[in-house]
Amino acid sequence: MQLAGAIGLNLTSRPSNADTIVLAHGTVGSTISDEGEIRLGFRPKTGASLKSERSFREQVGILGRLAEPEERPYYVDQIAKHGGLNASQIRTLDLYDVLSADSGRFSYADLVAARAVGQLFAAGARFPKIVAAALSLEQSGISLSGARLAKAPWGEVLRVFEGALAEIDGQLLLPIQGSDVDAEKAFARAEASEREGDSDSARRWYDLAARLDREDPVIPFNLGNVLDELGRGREAEIAYRRAIARSPALADAWFNLGVLQEKSGRDEEALSSYQGALAAEPTYADALHNAALLLMRRRRFADALSLLNQIIALSEGGAEAKRLAHLCRLELMHQARSA
Repeated sequence: MQLAGAIGLNLTSRPSNADTIVLAHGTVGSTISDEGEIRLGFRPKTGASLKSERSFREQVGILGRLAEPEERPYYVDQIAKHGGLNASQIRTLDLYDVLSADSGRFSYADLVAARAVGQLFAAGARFPKIVAAALSLEQSGISLSGARLAKAPWGEVLRVFEGALAEIDGQLLLPIQGSDVDAEKAFARAEASEREGDSDSARRWYDLAARLDREDPVIPFNLGNVLDELGRGREAEIAYRRAIARSPALADAWFNLGVLQEKSGRDEEALSSYQGALAAEPTYADALHNAALLLMRRRRFADALSLLNQIIALSEGGAEAKRLAHLCRLELMHQARSA
């Protein structure tokens, strides 16, 4: 915020009032449609312009200006034609820093990258997944034009190493061919690896089991636990959401999702997840406790008191719940006197 102010930019919490809207890389999943269109989810101000995260970082001095290629001989229509894409999709790739246009001109590296995107899109990959993969590659210091990607049968965008599939970070995936491999055996090997403390092997086996069995919610739930243990919170959230999609009644998945959201400061999302856990299991004491503490931090003492009274009625953690309930009553009395 200070850097933006230093160059004369005023930030606003209401995007519909902004003259310039910066498309952060983290918005890929919510802003890009499957067909590659940008959908903001709000009506921008008339005349508002869109800016990529990288160009904004350059503008405020967070990121140094990238070295320019010697030549930029290609226009939008040429890039679109060679990539098998349309102009709107090229614009999306440029605004998310997959391509790097300068005054409407593109480099040969942009041409190669657009062609790679076009091939993945033609193979059935969803546009947001393609863009997310390209950005992940960049974080690893690899350009899209220098990597070979492919759409996996289960929809993910993966790298290809000498004919073998790997995750974007280069971690080779376990094969799924062969009559000797099934979901049950993969799950058993994952559990064994987890017991032995080999979280990375457990992650790979759970991932394989989840690809072989698309219905069992316990598999992605366990995968989420291992990913969380490995410090890969964003991926753990995805795994928990997959478990919930398979079984909305899986209270533990809702709870663990809420814990991750709360750790990253997304209190409203966390509260919603705790409520999901309670909808599945009304007597879930940990979910009642976490939700009550969260509500107290947000000064919603009446709502917190209701949850704490439920814990007290369950006789679980009664002393702590009674102490917190007393604090809520004091705050409510103070609020009543101040009204």
